[in-house]
Amino acid sequence: MAKKHYEWRLGEPPPLIGEHSLAKHRILDRYLRRYIEICTATPVQERLNLTIVDGYAGGGRYRFNDGEVAGSPIILLEAIAEMQDQLNRARPKGFEIRTDFLFVDLNRRHTEFLRAEIEQSPFKDMLDDTIHIWTDDFNDRVSDAIALVKRRSPQKGRSLFLLDQYGWSQVAFRSMRAILGELEKAEIFLTFSVDGLIDYMSEEHLKRRDYNDIDADPDFVKALLSKKEESGGWRTLIQNSLYRHIKSATSAEYYSPFFIRSPDAHRSYWFIHLSRHREARNVIGNIHWEENNISLHHGGAGLQALGFSKGADPRQLSLGYEFDDHAKTLSKQVLQDQIPRIIRDGVDADLAPSLEQLFGRECNDTPVTRELFEEVLVELRELGELRIEDAYGKDKPRAQTMSWSDRIVLARQPTLFGPFGPMGETNN
Repeated sequence: MAKKHYEWRLGEPPPLIGEHSLAKHRILDRYLRRYIEICTATPVQERLNLTIVDGYAGGGRYRFNDGEVAGSPIILLEAIAEMQDQLNRARPKGFEIRTDFLFVDLNRRHTEFLRAEIEQSPFKDMLDDTIHIWTDDFNDRVSDAIALVKRRSPQKGRSLFLLDQYGWSQVAFRSMRAILGELEKAEIFLTFSVDGLIDYMSEEHLKRRDYNDIDADPDFVKALLSKKEESGGWRTLIQNSLYRHIKSATSAEYYSPFFIRSPDAHRSYWFIHLSRHREARNVIGNIHWEENNISLHHGGAGLQALGFSKGADPRQLSLGYEFDDHAKTLSKQVLQDQIPRIIRDGVDADLAPSLEQLFGRECNDTPVTRELFEEVLVELRELGELRIEDAYGKDKPRAQTMSWSDRIVLARQPTLFGPFGPMGETNN
């Protein structure tokens, strides 16, 4: 996961790494381990085919404080090896994670450094077999990367792409469209310096190639620039437009536009997760709650937290919203009011929505996870605001957890202080 300002040279110490980059490494490591747990949940399963692509890999090692730490290629190799060992011990017949690793970097000095790191590691025998190192621009080789994925996983294309670029224009959106379009089980982690783009935007730069790579035509850039003329909160308005643009331009069904703070630079970077599956979206959401000291989003509590309704004042969302206990408590309070209204206003009365439909429809624009969503649904049931039924219509009056197929039904008689009761209506 290289940075333009990071340089690796054989025979010289590796570059220094910042706290925010270490946080990204922790998120990736946690996610990969949880990903393997989910993909290997079937007890009789004996193997998993997977390809991991690090498109901006760097040299594989950094300096931090008085020592050295692993970079993303080594972190990925170690995580898979440890999960492989764990599964082998747990399964009577053993288990095999058949993984291809592809590490790409445009700078030859970086790939030479990375190769030397792997040659000194326990993974040296995998070099040029299941570990592939390319000295290239990732965008120029994306079709070859996709082909490598398909050789390992022909049907589903199970793969993780780590695109930790420096800035905002190194990863072409057409590359991500190709990945998500051709590989059903592909997921992407993208670093995007939204502050860098906002600072760069100007009328003088309208014809620069950088904009073409992120599918930003002059009219779109002018529309973003026009938001600077609005009153307070213009930066948040631009961020809102940009993350919707990224979702649309990459064709991702699920996305998480959350930030990693850089305490040293006093800037924030989007660490966006893009996929076609709502369970993947939920897993990354949970991990951001675990990394609450450095993860944040610019939005409110509850559902629809990252979007703006017409006429809303963006200044209310201009401050970072942290993934802490206060945020969790506030989100639960907001959800108790929002969920019954969403069911009442947006669902066919003949068929109550399932948990999958309700959460899947709303999860992109919120830091709320399935677990928090379920917790509030159970509380609303206890308050008499709704009922929970299984897929066949059988009432579940005491269940504390839910299946994706369980349906949520509004209570026939609203409570006095609920959102639709007499006292609730007077406060809205």
